[in-house]
Order: sequence, then C-alpha cells, then structure tokens
Amino acid sequence: MAERRILVLADDLTGALEVGSKFAAAGVNSQVKTGPGLLLPELQNATGAFVVDTETRHAAAAEAARRVHDLAQIARGEAFTCIYKKTDSTLRGNIGAELAALIRACSGSPLLYVPAYPQMGRTVRNGSLYVDGVLVGATSFASDPLNPVIESHIPTMLAAQSNLSVRMTTVANISDCEPGGITICDGETDADVEAAARAFINSPMFRLVAGPAGFATHLARLVDLHRCPPPALPSVGNALIVNGSLHKVSLQQVEHAKREAFGSVDGHAMPATLSDDAWMVLEQGGTTDRATLDFARCLALSVCRLLARFPVDLLVIFGGDTAYAIVEAIGNPPLHPLGEVMEGIPISKIEAKQIGPHVGHRDRDLYVVTKAGGFGPEDVLTTIRKSIGSAGL
Repeated sequence: MAERRILVLADDLTGALEVGSKFAAAGVNSQVKTGPGLLLPELQNATGAFVVDTETRHAAAAEAARRVHDLAQIARGEAFTCIYKKTDSTLRGNIGAELAALIRACSGSPLLYVPAYPQMGRTVRNGSLYVDGVLVGATSFASDPLNPVIESHIPTMLAAQSNLSVRMTTVANISDCEPGGITICDGETDADVEAAARAFINSPMFRLVAGPAGFATHLARLVDLHRCPPPALPSVGNALIVNGSLHKVSLQQVEHAKREAFGSVDGHAMPATLSDDAWMVLEQGGTTDRATLDFARCLALSVCRLLARFPVDLLVIFGGDTAYAIVEAIGNPPLHPLGEVMEGIPISKIEAKQIGPHVGHRDRDLYVVTKAGGFGPEDVLTTIRKSIGSAGL
C-alpha cells in the first residue's frame, strides 16, 4: 500500500515555509520547493507533506489558476491523500481563481475553506474576516502596494473571482453540508479551527481544503501520516536580517532591533569582517521603490554578495517576495522546514551542497527564518535571537 501523503500549494514562499514548519513540528517529513524548479519525479517521490510555492500571489488570475490546475491535476494522478491550498490570512492574492482551478482539476470535488487564524488575530464571523477585531478592508492591508484588500466579506470576494457556488457554515454543521463548490467555515477561536480540521479528516466528502497556516497546525497533528521525532532547532552564531517589506509592523521590528544593539551592514559597501556572533541588519539605502519585485531582486543580489564573502549561519527574511528572490538567486534549492521559532515564524534548513556555487563554497548548512510583513510583535528579532542564537543577547 502506498504511503499516505499530502500536497500543499502556497502562493508565496513565506506561506509555504510556514505550513511546512507546522508539519515538521508534528514529526511529519516536510519539504518545500519553489514551482519553477519543481520536477515531476519530485512529486512522484514525495513523502509526508510536500509543499510547493506556486509563486502566484502577484500573477494574473488566469496564470495563477493555470499553475494551480496543472499541479493539482498531476497530484490527482499521483494519488495524494488530499490537497491543501494555503491561502493568505488577510485575503491577498488570487484566492477565488486558485480555488476554482483546484476544484476543476479534481473533477468538481467539494472544497472546505477555513480562513480563520485566531492565534494571529484573524477571525471570521458571518463570513467576514477581522484582523484584531477590525474588518480587514479597514486595516492597513487595504493599502497593500501589490495586493490591496478592500473586500472583507469572503463569499463576496470569492464570487468576484470565480463562478462556483459558495455557502457558509459553522463548525458544528460541516458534516451536513451538501457536496459541491466551496464551503466556508466561520471561526473565532483556535478550538473552532481544530474542530474544522477534525471534521475535514473525518469527512467522506472533502479531500480538498484551503486556509491559512493556522489550519495546518491541527491538520498536521491529526492526519494519518508517517511520523518520526521532530527535528531539533539549531543554535546559530551570526545572522543577517533582510527586510523587504514596507509594512509598518516590519519597519518597527527592525528599528526595535537596532535599539537593542543589533548591528547593521551596508549591502553596497561590504564590511571587512563579520564576527561569528554578529546579528546584522542589511541596510538598503534611501531607495523609494521598495514595493517592487525588482527591489526584492536587488536585495537578493546584496545577500548573495555577503554569502559569498562571509560564513553567514542564518538569514532572517521579512516578506515573501524577498524570500523567493533570495532562494531563486542561490539556485532554487529545496528547503527543509524544522519548526517554528515563534507562532507563524518558521525556520528551515538549506543543505550546503544544494546552494549554488556562485555564492561561494560552504561547508555548513544555511538556516532561514521567514516572516510575512504584518506578522509578529515589535521585539520579534530579539525573541528569535534569544531562541536560537548561540550567544543570546
């Protein structure tokens, strides 16, 4: 009998790594690949939770749908136990188009959508998404430079992006839903999300599910997959902090770290040395076009120059576009999630032998902590350093 396995499709790299870390922490083998570097044999040989970054957050809706459809269709032929479409917790991206494509690829199979992530302040009541008690369309996510979110009512948002039937339900009534289309489940507590995960696993109807990474916490713990002891988190010496996000949360986190005696390094003027225990913020100059993918690629080139010159142990990256640009620049290696340093903030490993030669020879693995721009408390970098930094603070 073939080993049970799950395919996860995420529209950006931070989301992919976040879900992968949930499975890794539950003892399930997890690997993350970026879509452009994915080969069919990797899907065929996948075990546990195989996570693919489709890199469709900023793609046109038709292109996003095509990528999701093609991968889901292959996965269906490879007999994955279920397919989990990781969605953004603030409704950014081509959610409706991608869910519709997933359903089409699976011959009209019904899909359960659980959009709440209460542990991160994302709750859903009567079909509307709230962030820390405020409708998402009235928060700073409404002015996101690449994916502004102006619609808070999820059925309305989906109807604008697809022609599928959409129905609302509560956790208690999931099992009574009629098959077909998208079923959206309200959720205001983590217990609601856990109950939805249990209902999904026990359902003879649902094999497709969508939602942010909070759902993965419970799915990873409850689903019938092969398990082994979770990997230990590393103890790292030095780190390079790269903020590619314009979100005020990330900007405040970087400024807080500087006040807490984190150093800084200029990406255009390379330092002579980098000590073994230095935690340094990559300074980006006075550029005014930071909300572009080109800026993310420029940051990635600066990171590559530093990696080629210094034995950096850890990259701490804010923003999915920047994370993807850096991984692409070092050769699109597979990433192995290890767990989370904080809720919603995963840590992953890139094996030294998988890193492209243009960033210099490495005799030790590279660790990567990733965080979406709007996540985390002000002292997040201090907390991360205390958690995995060998020298603490």
